[in-house]
Amino acid sequence: MDNNFNGQNYGQNSNEPANNGYSAPVQGGYRPYVPYTPQYPSGNMGNGDMFEVSPQERKALKRQYFGTFGRAMVHCVGSFIMAQAIFIIMSLSGYEFRYTEDGTAIVDWLYNIAGSLPSIVFCIGIFLFDKGTSHASAGDYFRTDRIGSKSVLAFFGMVMFAYAAALICQALLINGMFSIGISPISEDYLTEEELSPTYLAVSFVTTAILAPIAEELMFRGVILRRLSRISQSFAIFMSALIFGLMHGNFVQTVLCICLGIVFGYAAVKTGSLILPIAGHIFVNTSAMTNSFAEYYLGEESASIYWMLLIVGFGVIGTITLIVLLANHRISFPQFNEYHKKRTFPIIFTCVSFWLMMCIYLFDCISTCGPVTEKLMGE
Repeated sequence: MDNNFNGQNYGQNSNEPANNGYSAPVQGGYRPYVPYTPQYPSGNMGNGDMFEVSPQERKALKRQYFGTFGRAMVHCVGSFIMAQAIFIIMSLSGYEFRYTEDGTAIVDWLYNIAGSLPSIVFCIGIFLFDKGTSHASAGDYFRTDRIGSKSVLAFFGMVMFAYAAALICQALLINGMFSIGISPISEDYLTEEELSPTYLAVSFVTTAILAPIAEELMFRGVILRRLSRISQSFAIFMSALIFGLMHGNFVQTVLCICLGIVFGYAAVKTGSLILPIAGHIFVNTSAMTNSFAEYYLGEESASIYWMLLIVGFGVIGTITLIVLLANHRISFPQFNEYHKKRTFPIIFTCVSFWLMMCIYLFDCISTCGPVTEKLMGE
């Protein structure tokens, strides 16, 4: 953002090998998002494009991928089990799950906490476990030396652009699925917020503050960091894909993939989680303001407010993108033959990858359903 990237990977000094691997620490100490130099080279050290993957390196890569995708599965399955356990305890304790006349579940402040807590707990827990095993300090994840005022402005402009663009993609997805008689979210999964000062306050803390921090610790602090050891570009897109699918429905998946790419780019470019966390809080807070507007101003005024907000995001984001492109300020780390041989060909042979994808896709598909009159009314 402040500095243009040309040819080598972010965070890598010119005297460090450009042929990044994943096993040995780079020069200059621990840096979470800098690719590691290869420990098992099997080709010409002078030309990274000629590198072939040795059997020993293939095994090491598979272990790395297993640990990465395994952490994602632990989060997905663990938070689901914890959520079900909490809801069972709530039911046994006399909590009354309420529904509207048409069967839509009513979400109050306690339901909000119960639904948000499991994912937050597992995200933070996995991050702490990973940080402990990586021998990194907290300061390694929250560096400020590569974050300037121009970086901040450019980042938030790109967040606005990604948010507005993702909402357009969401609308196209919903309309496309509706046209073939399928809803990305069935009526069984519809909820209605019980808007009140207490609910809004609790929801702001869980949705706009705690969830963004926890999710960035997990998906940029763990998933992106581990995959960056192999390829920064690959890590940005794969961590964004996992982040999107984690939300359990295709509507949010589209939004979160777009934003996840921007968050991942910022994390790799700055070597820090500060901007991704700030951007995530900004996005969730922006979404929360619509609930505040609906409660205090009414549905009609809230709809107008939301439309103006998104249009504003789109305009500011587009201007930011044009300025950055005109000044050659956006470029992704290299993804050459060296990286290609160590990513998809290896991943597609990993059982952990396919198991993770099956879990996430099943979760997303299970929320789909037929288009009904109730959904058309929404």
